[in-house]
Amino acid sequence: MMSSWFLLVALACGLVGAQDPSLQELNTKVQQLTTKVEELQREVSARPQVAFSAALVETQQWTIVGPFDADKTLEFRKVVTNIGNGYDSETGIFTAPVKGLYYFRVTGIAGNNGELNAGLKKNGQNMFALYQKAGTQAGASNGMALELEQGDRVYVQIWPNFSIADQSRLSTFTGFLVFPM
Repeated sequence: MMSSWFLLVALACGLVGAQDPSLQELNTKVQQLTTKVEELQREVSARPQVAFSAALVETQQWTIVGPFDADKTLEFRKVVTNIGNGYDSETGIFTAPVKGLYYFRVTGIAGNNGELNAGLKKNGQNMFALYQKAGTQAGASNGMALELEQGDRVYVQIWPNFSIADQSRLSTFTGFLVFPM
């Protein structure tokens, strides 16, 4: 009943609008705006969508990873989100599926020796460090926006003689595409 009433009013306005130039202009503007909104919706839905977030371990138990004798790429095994499938939990490496500006954040908890020293690397080059020397179970976090080419690789490495801890997603690696370029 309500929709029939709405249709009747809309038709009446359309008939009146046909005789009133200001209403015709308004109808034209509404049609133009509707077309623009539809264009923008198609454009946004066509953009690549990339985001991932993973925790270091899959268990709820307090777990220490390391120390190691050399730099070690951390495999964040508990994948929470992996839109676009850019993150590989077997290797711990994110590979950019498209060129763009990405944002990365790493959070870690110091292991048994009370110190955490790790870094985010892009194609083997250090981008930022994650350092904590406040004692066991102390946390550190760092983040950065990086311009990546398609195929660039980003990962977290813990440095020799340091360990990292996790329990219930305390140590995480997250990244997402801010916008394609």
